[in-house]
Order: sequence, then structure tokens, then C-alpha cells
Amino acid sequence: MFTSSISGMTRKRFGTFILCFFQYAFIHCCRSTWSYVSSGMITQKYFTAQYLGYIDFAFLFSYGCALSVLGQYGDRMSLKLFILVGTYTTSLIFVLIGVMIQIEVQHNYVFMILQIINGISQSTAWCGVLAILNNWFVTDKKVILMGYFAACPNVGNILGDIYAGSLISQDNLPLYVPIYVAGFQLFIMNVISDWLLENSPPDDIKKKMIEEYEKTKAEQEKLMQSQLLISMVEKKHEEELLEDLSDKMQDYKIKGFLQINQPQLQQEQTKQLNYFNAWFVPNVALYAFAFGCIKAVYYILGFWLPSYLDSKNVNDVAWITAMIDVGSIPGGILICLIGYYFNKRAIITVPSLWIGTVIMISVNFSGSFKHEIAGYMCLIFLTGLFIGGCYNNISTAMTVELSNQPELKNSKSATSTVVSVIMGYAAMFAAINQLIVPYVENHLFLYCGILSIIGGSFLIPLIVNEIQRIKKMSSSKQ
Repeated sequence: MFTSSISGMTRKRFGTFILCFFQYAFIHCCRSTWSYVSSGMITQKYFTAQYLGYIDFAFLFSYGCALSVLGQYGDRMSLKLFILVGTYTTSLIFVLIGVMIQIEVQHNYVFMILQIINGISQSTAWCGVLAILNNWFVTDKKVILMGYFAACPNVGNILGDIYAGSLISQDNLPLYVPIYVAGFQLFIMNVISDWLLENSPPDDIKKKMIEEYEKTKAEQEKLMQSQLLISMVEKKHEEELLEDLSDKMQDYKIKGFLQINQPQLQQEQTKQLNYFNAWFVPNVALYAFAFGCIKAVYYILGFWLPSYLDSKNVNDVAWITAMIDVGSIPGGILICLIGYYFNKRAIITVPSLWIGTVIMISVNFSGSFKHEIAGYMCLIFLTGLFIGGCYNNISTAMTVELSNQPELKNSKSATSTVVSVIMGYAAMFAAINQLIVPYVENHLFLYCGILSIIGGSFLIPLIVNEIQRIKKMSSSKQ
């Protein structure tokens, strides 16, 4: 994935991956720190649980709206500038939140206004870093890379839980301390990215990257053709052979691997995909609706699990909350690898989602275990493994795959726009659910289970398409 025969490219790719990974990880560190601290703010009468729902709604809804509007501009300007304008603002807002808590300003509308601005500022980061990675990695294995990259929100959430849990619960420090730590940490990361991060390789280097990949794919294509010719010698298979070869050759031509030097194609690569047209790209709408339900579940657990566990008088809340992210890291990587090597996405994603749903619903009964904390930690980990794994896979690997579909061959750059459609809608849908949670908090996991089932149902048409494709491929080889 990182290796290249081009001088210095391996080091550049690895450095870009690390910078993008921690840039977004520290943003999520801020989010999870707020999640833990806000639970304590309810106890200290800064606001009620219901008003916290309004604040979380305001944050996610402004985040989703801004992502939907601003995401498409990430493809039309300097991606690094696009990202850093938002992340510098986020670090400043968290310092202000820390100041408000330290001087004990208990005007709840102040925190809502700050979180609205925070939502808008954070909207530039995800689509921006994915677009930068898409520029630096031109191989088909970039999907696997995105599976690993999807762990960055989980790493950030774990860091936030550890900061908040250790500084507040164990060291008995004030609520504003972890807020300051998260804000200053993001600011330092912004400075590093401002200095080292690059939008994309120079044009001459990118041309060499594509030529390098084209050569490798051409050799693989030649071997593939030879194998197909040997296996389909009989006359009755000639039609299937020609059709299969034609489809494969056309696929490579569309991706640009065999038409690098054709000026006509280069002239066509000027059309710009916009937010509304992106909805009509095949499978984008289905994934957006499904991901909306999954993201709602993920953020309900992320924002409300500490409060839920506190209401049950459970100890070690920070460590239990972190388990969903600990499970999401291997879950996302495994689902991505299985989907890539077996060429099956929905068939893997939906069963994983529904298995996680059964496990998640059983969390309601973990209090009957002999070792309550161990029971919560185990079930939350498994929830993260299955549901968090699906969340990571759709948010990174699948969105990048969708943006590189043949239907977008005339789009100059589509990654940021497609990501803005899926992530923007999902964030707004998750925001609406933040208003509902205070009324169903005692049945938190049952409500999340319903959302997961609905989310998986949106992907059923994709399962049918995959099964039909597999059957067609099997019959062509007979």
C-alpha cells in the first residue's frame, strides 16, 4: 500500500497517512472528552439531561448541514487550508468551553452556541483528509488502507475517555482540565499538519505513480486474459469470454489505467460533481440512508453511554465506554479485508450489523451478571466489533469506493462531495435522534437496536445485487 519505486514516495505516503490519521483522531478526542465532561456538567447543574440532548442535536445538525454544504468545496480549493480553517477553530472553541466551565458560567445557551460553531468547524475535516489520502494513493488497495484509517476516530475516542476518566474520576481534577488538554492537543496537531501536510503529489510525480500502477495492472490483466483463454476454450463459452474481457478492459479504461496519454479523456475530466447530483450516483443514497441509522446508533452510544451507566451506578464508566472503540478498530479492519478479498460488501456488512444488534440489546440485561463491570465491558466490546466495524467500513472504505465508480469518470474530483452526501445526511439524522434519546434513555439499547435493523434493511437491495453478480460470475466459469 505504501511502497513505491518512485524515490521518496514510500516515506511521503506513510507520513501523509500518519498526519491525516492523528489530525482526525484528535478531533474525535475532543468529542469524546465533551461526552464524558457533559455528563458531569448535568450533575453540577449546568444544564439538564434534556437540554444536553438539545446541545448534542445542535452540534450534530450544524455539523451535518455544514458538511453537506461545505464538503463539495473541498474538491475546489486547497484541501489543507480547507481542513485547518475548521480544526484551528475547533481547538479555539474547546479552550473557550474550558474557560466557561472554569469561571462557572452556567448560561446553558452559551454552550449551545459554542457547539453549533464547533459543528460547522469540524465539518471540513473528514471529507478533507479522505480526499488527501485519495490523492496520494492511486492503487486499488487504497480501500484496505481506508479500512485501517477508519480506526482514527476510535483511537481519538479512546484517548478522550482515558483523559477524562483518569483526570476527573481518578485524580479528582475539575471538569475543565480534560477540555483544555483536548483543545491544546488539537492545536499542536494543527501546527504540525500546517507545516508538513501536502494536498497531493506534484503533477509529474502523480503521473509517474499512475504509470507505475498502470504497468502493474497491465501485467495482471495479461495474466488474467491468458487464464481466461485457457479455461474457456470451448466454443460454447466464446460469447461469455468476449463479454467478460470487454467488460474488464472497459473498466480499466474508465479508471484511466489504459488511457493516460489520451488528451480527449483529459479534456473530459473537467465536470464537477455537485451535492445534488451525487445523490443519483449508484448506491450512494442507499448507503447514506443506511449509514444515517448506523451513525445515529454510534453517536447515541458515544454521547449517552456515560450518562446511562452513571444512572445505573456502574463504576469505571470511562473504561467501559472506551470498549466500543476498542472493538470498532479490529471490527472495521476485518470487515474491510473480507469485503475486499472476497469482493462482497453488503453480504458481510448487514449480517455483522444485525449480530451486533442482538448483542447490543442484551446489554440491558448485563446487570444480572455476577461481575457487572466485566459483563458491560465484554458486551460493549462486541457491540463495537460488529456495529462499530460496519460504521468504520461505510464511513471510509465504501465512500471512497463509491467516489471512484465508473459513473464518475467525467468528474474532476468526487471524493469530498460523495463523502459530504453520506456523512452530511447521516450527521443530520443522528442529530434528530439526540432529541429523542432523553425520552427513551431507560431503553437506550432497545432503541438503538431498532435503528440498526432499519439501517441494515436499506442495504438489502445491495445484497440482492451482490448475489446476482456472484451467480453470474459462477455460471460464466462453468
